[in-house]
Amino acid sequence: MIKRIKTFLRDIQTEWGKVSKPDRKEVQGNTLVVIVACAVLGIFLWIVDGNTEYPGWVSIHGIILLLGIIVCITVMAKRYTPRWQIAFLISLIPLIVVAVSYVVLDYSIAGFGLALLRSLFIRTG
Repeated sequence: MIKRIKTFLRDIQTEWGKVSKPDRKEVQGNTLVVIVACAVLGIFLWIVDGNTEYPGWVSIHGIILLLGIIVCITVMAKRYTPRWQIAFLISLIPLIVVAVSYVVLDYSIAGFGLALLRSLFIRTG
């Protein structure tokens, strides 16, 4: 029994030696990226989540935002992957949802995040 435990601990030590460990600069850089990304996402959600006035998807600002999403995703996908056509098709989904809700259902989607979900599923008034 003791021999198996010693063998197990030796194997752990051997495997631990094979693990590549990031140096201090890599950890600091990755930590900074995560903190900035979380801050940007947090600020974005703080601004738009629960706000029923922004964005007005059928307004000129909403259409520009929807088209901007398509352009940004397509440009980034072309740069980083050869299968950018799939990313382009996926980026069309928000524009299609807004167009279908406005034209076919005669219902304008308002807000973003929780406000959007409330406006879709809980219609008041």
